[in-house]
Formats: sequence, structure tokens, C-alpha cells
Amino acid sequence: MSNMSSIPESLQSAYPSSYSMPQKRNVSLFFNVGVFCAFISLFLVPEIFGSAAIILGAYIWKLESTENRNRGLFLIVFGIIAMFVGLYYTSYFTIYEILP
Repeated sequence: MSNMSSIPESLQSAYPSSYSMPQKRNVSLFFNVGVFCAFISLFLVPEIFGSAAIILGAYIWKLESTENRNRGLFLIVFGIIAMFVGLYYTSYFTIYEILP
């Protein structure tokens, strides 16, 4: 329905014909932030930073085309692994400090 004649006159004046959809987000910036969050989740607050990496990976996976979704999938898997490793070491060192 790209034909402007099928759109009512009142809507044609509200949206000019030069209106276009916003440009695709910068995926590499989201990927770099996601990898940074996953790396930080190994050492500091893995619940927050690991979850952020997983969410950014899912967002990248949604943004990219069907044949190029490897970065998003990599970030999801890396975020999950980093979060669980961070949770393990955080609990290990917490118990280690509690015990005499």
C-alpha cells in the first residue's frame, strides 16, 4: 500500500511523502556494550550485568537480518555463561569469607 491515492486526504497532509522509517540502530555499539556487560558480570553484580548482556544480545538478534544473527546469539550465550560463572564465584568467595 505505498500508493498515496489510497490514503485519505487528511492523512496525506499530516505525513509528507518524504517521511521515512528511522535508520537501523548501530548494532556494533550494542554488541560492544553487551560484551562489556558480560565481562563485568564475571566480577561484579552478575545478576544485573549478565542480564543486561542477554537482553542486548536478544535485541541485536532481533535487529539483524535472518542470515546474520550470529552476533546476537553469541552475546546471549556468552551472557548466560558469564552470569552463571560470576554467580558461582561470587557465592564461593562469600562462603569462603564466612567460614573460619
